[in-house]
Amino acid sequence: MSNVTAAPPTGKNLPIIDMSSLQTGIGIKELAGKVNEACKGTSFFLVANHGIPENIIDSAMQASRLFFEQPIEARMKSLKDEFHRGYLPFGTTQYPGQGPDLKDTFDVGIDLPLDDPQVKAGLPLHGPNQWPDLENFRTPVETYFMAIHQLGLQLLEVFALSLNIDRQFFTQYYTKPTVLMRMMHYLPQSSSLSSNSIGATAHTDFGLMTILNQDNLGGLEIQLLDGSWISAPSIPGTFVVNIGQLMARWTNDVYKATTHRVINRSNKERYSIPFFFNPNHYAKVQCIPSCQSPERPPKYSDVLAGEHIANLVAKNQDFAKPTKDNRG
Repeated sequence: MSNVTAAPPTGKNLPIIDMSSLQTGIGIKELAGKVNEACKGTSFFLVANHGIPENIIDSAMQASRLFFEQPIEARMKSLKDEFHRGYLPFGTTQYPGQGPDLKDTFDVGIDLPLDDPQVKAGLPLHGPNQWPDLENFRTPVETYFMAIHQLGLQLLEVFALSLNIDRQFFTQYYTKPTVLMRMMHYLPQSSSLSSNSIGATAHTDFGLMTILNQDNLGGLEIQLLDGSWISAPSIPGTFVVNIGQLMARWTNDVYKATTHRVINRSNKERYSIPFFFNPNHYAKVQCIPSCQSPERPPKYSDVLAGEHIANLVAKNQDFAKPTKDNRG
């Protein structure tokens, strides 16, 4: 059993932001101001009254449980393919110098046909989804994916307003995005044989924004600027939102990507569904003019969003195309 210190205190001061304005259109500027304040703080906040019905959220979580409750032999039949869709077994995700994460996952993205030009061109993270032969899985997962996708587009407009730039600044880069939804299944930390292996190694997210649905077991921990850690609260009816490296690059660290990790200290299996809201592959990420000045020159070189994300994923996961022999 690994020796992991006690859970840090709950971050009771993490903002809980009411998103009712997304439905009513009233108070959008005030909402943008709250997002601005949160992103200049921990860059983590919770969203309430987001407009997604509870039954859609619950059905997606139940579908995830159904998949991971299958024997490993059944899960391996959906082993991830060259399009990075499907099942990633335990040990797949491993950051350099760390033990493998204590989780297995199932990835879903924008469902693109094989004759799509970008799929034929071999762009990373572009392709069709694959689906297990499992009742009550595909429909609730696709329904939830579409709902979160729509919420994400609305949040992008709020982010733009929070930076005092054109409302469509970010959404213009989401015509064929490399968004990725990952159903996650964490083993208890007590099952680890090494302190180098935890649920999710400390990291910052690669893309622009993440929208997280989590169960009530806790485990998500956020590192503050002084190096200390806090536990993210699990509040029914809310999602956790945080920003990633691409947003930090666009904003010249006006909005920073915050380091976080997962340690499942419960004696139960933990489930969560992060939605990584990544832009189009060819989106050029360069410092927003309003986020730079002679006193604050751009810190980052320009990058293409897809190349940035694919390079980071390749460092931490095996992109090898599976064969029939290793599909299980």
